[in-house]
Amino acid sequence: MKTVLKSSIFKDKILVKYFNQDFEVDSFKENTIKLNNSGEIGTVREIQLNGIRIVHRNIKTSNYKINVSHDFPFFKLQFEIEGSSHYKPFNKSGVEVYIPGGYYNLFYLPEVNGELTYKTNYRKTLEILFTENYIKKIIGDDYKKDLKKFGNSIHEKRDFLMWKKSQPITDELNVHIEEIINCEYSENLKRAYLQAKINELLIFLLEKTNESHLENRNEELTKEDYNNILKVEHYIKSNLEKSLTIPKLAIIAGINTSKLKHDFKIVFSITIFKFITKLRMEKAKKLIIDGDYTVSEAAYKVGYKHSQHFTVAFKKLYGYLPSKMIKN
Repeated sequence: MKTVLKSSIFKDKILVKYFNQDFEVDSFKENTIKLNNSGEIGTVREIQLNGIRIVHRNIKTSNYKINVSHDFPFFKLQFEIEGSSHYKPFNKSGVEVYIPGGYYNLFYLPEVNGELTYKTNYRKTLEILFTENYIKKIIGDDYKKDLKKFGNSIHEKRDFLMWKKSQPITDELNVHIEEIINCEYSENLKRAYLQAKINELLIFLLEKTNESHLENRNEELTKEDYNNILKVEHYIKSNLEKSLTIPKLAIIAGINTSKLKHDFKIVFSITIFKFITKLRMEKAKKLIIDGDYTVSEAAYKVGYKHSQHFTVAFKKLYGYLPSKMIKN
């Protein structure tokens, strides 16, 4: 199995990667790669389990593009925790995969030959790559009976996206992500733990591919209503340090408060309050870790007048106090 990446950010403008058939390995493998090129600075941690590749990126980036091709069918569950990713196939009949920051998607592409575009200054991701053979391992050879839509796409070698529009990463999924990224068990325990967590996550999401509402989720809204919610999303992300009230956001959207709350929940699957809190905590976390801010300074930067209120909200979301992240 071979992947070819072409971009000006690579030393020889090309990077070729080889993998065992079906990502099979004899033992647990973990490797952290330090990047320092014209497009990426940071770390990429790769974990190989038998049948699975886990990739965790934590990199500063500049706008850049990569031409990508795989000589194997591509199965991927991608969480774009921060940043964004946009795949556009050279074949016009193929499907695009766009995942903005804070969103995710699960997809199958029988053929990958296209362009990846990254328009962001920072990317943090969790990516899980697997194969049809791995699905058979965890569900059975007759998995197509259980996963009808997904199974039919694989059988017909037809592109499949779990969501036509990538969906927000929910609080429940965030818990899974943190558990996978932050697992500190020793090698054998880590292998067993990660295998179990990823199997649980894949089964949970693959089962949802049968749900009929997946294709129609955002079709409950008109294009105008959907764009109004995106306008609110942009305003929230650009003004986290300000007071963000429902009435004020309703004015931004040009709709009443009831419709705003209803439509926002349809698009993002969470309430406006939880959405704002999550973004504020993520920004504060980055300020403390990367910007050497104190807890009080970070709290103020994301709109909290009282640091104790920020501390309570942070601990509720992450399970630990923000002071734990401050470097000694």
